[in-house]
Amino acid sequence: MSLGRAQSVQQLADCKYLVSGYSDALTVLADRRLSNDPSNGEILHPEIASQMVANQRRSTSMQLCDAPRHPQLRRAVAPTLTPRRYDVPLARMEKDAEELLDALFARGAGDLVSEFVLPLVFSVICDLLGVPAEDRDRVLAWSEASTMPDPTVSGDGGSALDEYLASLLTAKSEQPDNDLSSELAAARQAGQLSDSEAVGTASLMMVAGYETTVSFLSTSALTLLMAPRLQQLLAQRPESLPSVIEELFRYITPTRGAWTRFAIEDLPIGGTVIPAGSAVTVDLAAVNRDPHRFAGPDRLDPSRGDKKHLAFGHGPHYCPGATLARRQAQIVLRVLLPRMAQLKLATPIDELRWHQNRFSRRPQSLLVTVVDSNPEVTA
Repeated sequence: MSLGRAQSVQQLADCKYLVSGYSDALTVLADRRLSNDPSNGEILHPEIASQMVANQRRSTSMQLCDAPRHPQLRRAVAPTLTPRRYDVPLARMEKDAEELLDALFARGAGDLVSEFVLPLVFSVICDLLGVPAEDRDRVLAWSEASTMPDPTVSGDGGSALDEYLASLLTAKSEQPDNDLSSELAAARQAGQLSDSEAVGTASLMMVAGYETTVSFLSTSALTLLMAPRLQQLLAQRPESLPSVIEELFRYITPTRGAWTRFAIEDLPIGGTVIPAGSAVTVDLAAVNRDPHRFAGPDRLDPSRGDKKHLAFGHGPHYCPGATLARRQAQIVLRVLLPRMAQLKLATPIDELRWHQNRFSRRPQSLLVTVVDSNPEVTA
């Protein structure tokens, strides 16, 4: 057994385990003997962070429950996450992307995060949820705060976001529209969702609907700025963009860790018996660079044939917005790539500051300047 394989399942502390191998991650993410529900009756698992306890008090998330409730909550959002529903917001996104990039080029400089990626992606989830334009700046501030590592900041932000979404659902129950908030409000009125479940679902969709996609696209833009030959390849073969995006998802893995799961019985995984009651976390970034699955895992390889990364998870809790995230990535990069050779990073890469929250990491800003002509790309 190789050293890498031997470390696939690590015991971090009593009843606390980390999984970093691809094969064992597949088991953990799909095995129903591992629960996403941190409570047993009214008793919360001792490994649960205080912020998760606060989340439990405020609202109910599909990420923190199991069957039969989990698939019911997923079905509540399924109609919104279909091409029929998000084609219009994505068409608007493409138009806005062109306009935002034109404005940046007209200025001769700008920030690819705050002036391009973030407003584009956040607008799509706001459109799908039905958040009015005049409310979006404060909703973004609360959403950003809700993911911060400081429990005081995240608690205040999460509470403010939930209170806003509760009021939005009430307004949508009185004046429904063709959006997810209206559907959640109708399901609550019909007794299909509780107040806590309706608000929790809206809150999860709001934050998860933009945060990791912004992290992915910001980091992808940085990666591509530093890879002129890959820019050239995509310019010459634009049809390869979907394949390259999958390799970027593997290489970057915007969500580093999967939600913690809890063994409801003794569970043998990777040569280790994980005792019942243990907390088990999957390191998705490490899984996607497992050398036993991916050859040369630390190399960004646009010709890589194996696209079965776990950036969106696996099993019952596979990300319901994966298709939407892929479509957004194609739109943003398709607009950006033809002009990327005319952009130069304005900050030395080792001086970049990073936005770190409880789920992902992204450049805090990507300041670029517009150069006069395309630089020559050397082999």
